[in-house]
Amino acid sequence: MSIVVDKTFLLLYGLFPLFTIPADAVFVLNFFAAICYGSFSCCITEEKRQTGFCLLYFLAMLCFPGSARFLMLPAYDLFSELLRYDSCRKKSRTAFDTAAGHQPFLLYATVGCFAMLSGKLLLSHSFSQIFFLLFGCALAVLLCLRTRTASALLLQYRRTRDDDTELRLLLEERNRSLLEKQNAEIYTATLRERNRIAREIHDNVGHMLTRAILMVGALRTIHPEPALAAPLSLLNDTLDQAMNSIRQSVHDLHDSSVDLRESLELLIRDFTYCPVSLQYSMQPDVPRELRYSLISIAREALVNISRYSHATKASITAIEHPGFYQFIVEDNGVGCKTPSSDTDGIGLANMRARVDALNGHLQIQSEHGYRIHITIPKC
Repeated sequence: MSIVVDKTFLLLYGLFPLFTIPADAVFVLNFFAAICYGSFSCCITEEKRQTGFCLLYFLAMLCFPGSARFLMLPAYDLFSELLRYDSCRKKSRTAFDTAAGHQPFLLYATVGCFAMLSGKLLLSHSFSQIFFLLFGCALAVLLCLRTRTASALLLQYRRTRDDDTELRLLLEERNRSLLEKQNAEIYTATLRERNRIAREIHDNVGHMLTRAILMVGALRTIHPEPALAAPLSLLNDTLDQAMNSIRQSVHDLHDSSVDLRESLELLIRDFTYCPVSLQYSMQPDVPRELRYSLISIAREALVNISRYSHATKASITAIEHPGFYQFIVEDNGVGCKTPSSDTDGIGLANMRARVDALNGHLQIQSEHGYRIHITIPKC
């Protein structure tokens, strides 16, 4: 847009002689040619074509000297091409490299044509006309330098803005990853603390209640008096209820402290038949029933691999999608005939029962190894 404004200003500058000389058909024709040149030169984006178009306009001026009153328009384009070529030449290995699409000999020919035209104008025009043209060319150079500087600053600003945006997005992504990692560590620490509390209750309070129940039973045996029978029976019932409540609480704490990822990693670590890789992408709050079902399925699948597959590697994939859970166990073993629900062994039958209980779908493929694919919808 700045180039269009500059050329419009230079075109209006070429109309100043109208204040001193009358406008004739030749002047109108030259003005129309200058408008066409300025319009087409703004539309051309390829440097080689723009330089060639500028050369043609200089040649036309040599043939028709009256059109030289708009010399500042091609001078603007020529100086712009010289600046661009000089910048590209500094980045190139040699001065004669074709840099950024430039043709140096075409550019040099345009400069030579401009020099010939300038010499012809100096010999055939008056001092006032020469001063008008020289001032117009100097004005074109100043406008070109201003526009080029503004474009460079604008390009630098956009690059800085893009780099800042990219850096900000990268920092946000890293902060999000750190927060997710921190939340996962907090969740894991919480599960471990729950497990520790369950062990403490089971080892300390549970044993003490068991001892108290045994002591009450001994007292009822040693003192069978009717007066003590009712209080000792009531005390024994109370201790039994307390023991059942503690046992249920310990089981609940232990169940909630089981982490699916840690359990799968433990199964893989203890599996020595072949290397097993794990791809895990699930949220920490996996439902309890699904958690225990997937652990049991993975355990049974690894047992089958060690018994029948002759595999050299295996993999476990656990991915949570927006609408369902996906669980895959596969190996590169010999495979077997694809079983049906009627010919399943006990292990596969248990897998199907667990998946059916969760309203899921189990699919088995035996081509190029053995693959168990399970999808379980979210409730």
